[in-house]
Amino acid sequence: MASPFGGVPIGPASLVALLLAGLVAVAAVYLLDGRRRWGRHLRQRFVLGVPWGTVVVVAIVLAVYLFVQGAFGQLREPVVVAFRSWSYRYPLGMVTAAFAHSGLSHVTGNLLSTVVFAPVAEYAWGHFPTERGSQSFASSRTNPYARIAGFVVAVLLVGLATSVFVPGPLVGFSGVVFAFAGFAVVTKPVTAVFAIVGSRVVRVVYYSIQDPVLSRQATTQFVEPWWAGIAIQGHALGLLLGVLLGMALLARRGTRPAARHVWFAALVFAVTESLYAFYWQFGADRFVMFRGAGLAVVFVGATLIVAAVSTGDRRIVPRSSLTVRQIAAGLLLAMVLGIGLAAVPYNAVDISDTAENGVDVRDYTVTYAEDVPHEYVQSVRIPVIGDRLVRTVNASGVIVESDRREAWEEVIPAGRLAHRGRSAVQLGGLGWRETVVANRSTWNAVDAGTTYKVYLRRAGQSPRLAFAAEPVTVAPTVAGVNVTIEPVRGGYRLNATRNASVLDRTPMPAVNQSVRLAGLTMDRREDELFAVHDDTRIRIARYQRGRRQG
Repeated sequence: MASPFGGVPIGPASLVALLLAGLVAVAAVYLLDGRRRWGRHLRQRFVLGVPWGTVVVVAIVLAVYLFVQGAFGQLREPVVVAFRSWSYRYPLGMVTAAFAHSGLSHVTGNLLSTVVFAPVAEYAWGHFPTERGSQSFASSRTNPYARIAGFVVAVLLVGLATSVFVPGPLVGFSGVVFAFAGFAVVTKPVTAVFAIVGSRVVRVVYYSIQDPVLSRQATTQFVEPWWAGIAIQGHALGLLLGVLLGMALLARRGTRPAARHVWFAALVFAVTESLYAFYWQFGADRFVMFRGAGLAVVFVGATLIVAAVSTGDRRIVPRSSLTVRQIAAGLLLAMVLGIGLAAVPYNAVDISDTAENGVDVRDYTVTYAEDVPHEYVQSVRIPVIGDRLVRTVNASGVIVESDRREAWEEVIPAGRLAHRGRSAVQLGGLGWRETVVANRSTWNAVDAGTTYKVYLRRAGQSPRLAFAAEPVTVAPTVAGVNVTIEPVRGGYRLNATRNASVLDRTPMPAVNQSVRLAGLTMDRREDELFAVHDDTRIRIARYQRGRRQG
């Protein structure tokens, strides 16, 4: 498409303008706020004024994405299934899930949030001791390099906790990001609020540098609700772990922030990051969010956090040994334990092999099915509740199974494959990867619906028919003949019927070819199919071929 700007390099010009304006703005604030203040504050808390722990953590997450998930050279197509926390029987997934990601936008978003919130948490922790009379390098506890290492180790442990103690197959660093934020909210609440606002600025700046000019056309898309992909249980666990760790640090140092600051920071962060988005999936494509109840939980949680952090030794009942702070801290700990206990039935699942007409790649099987029970969810046995909720979840689309990994995932929803026509599934493990391509071809009958087939193809092999839909009968009747399009192995077939009696059958004509069917001429012009009789010519169907992903 021709540029609407007549060849003017508006993109590079916009990028240069953005960079210059940003540098001028930062320099102006630096000069107006005092040249030495920023550097002095940073050097008081960080070695050489740099949050080295954050730098190491970002490097670890990038290394996992690029080299462990095999995304180096294929940034938008990492291997994902192998690195989810499927089961306690699959330790590789448990170890890597918190540091792996489902795609480039996923890892980019989490790293941008890490760059904002992790330095605040690391600043509160500090590379240098804060106790009066203590000296750096006097012991391992006051050694700046040991404290940097301690920060990184704590991050790794929190990441492992979000894998082991979160229900369902987690993937992503967001649980740890929420732990950074929780730690910052209780230790540096005012700075945390600035970070919450600043995170939006950082994202806009990053994406503006990446794409200074956006050009889009109106298109149809397959879109799931924005909240359907949020791992809210992992986010909640991460936030609570960060809050508890921050409380422990405050108790050790004997300091407490202002209650109003903690409450506001906790509330703003929880609402901004959609911790109220409690939802459940009913069927293959129906999601219900309980927003009111979720927001109520957010208010209760923010109140518990401020009560656990900022109140004194006030007793909830006179002459009782329990204080408000102890009860609030106990409830927060109970929430963490509750999430951890809920994870047990999910992470102890035993997946059975249900795939049919699939393509095998080592221990994986890739298949396509519609409206089948979600095998991972169906395998969960929750005490008391049983299967009353999980049995409502079905799946439709391209499905990946692996008995060895206890994995079962709908990797490409049926609606998305129908929209794209062609999508790729990335399989693999440590040191290897392979692609299986799903291709859907569809005939859209005029005013009558569709019929279609889905083929799966492994590299170097012939396509395999994985699914064929029911035949569809076109709405127009031509010369008393009803035409039905039927998917068959190797292509499509046209059937002519009258009063439910079969008159004739013939293969679908090739592009720009014609065939005879029960006295009719079936004429195909590119992707359009016409029925011709005498001087009557009616378009009865249109073909939608699989196309490249994206």
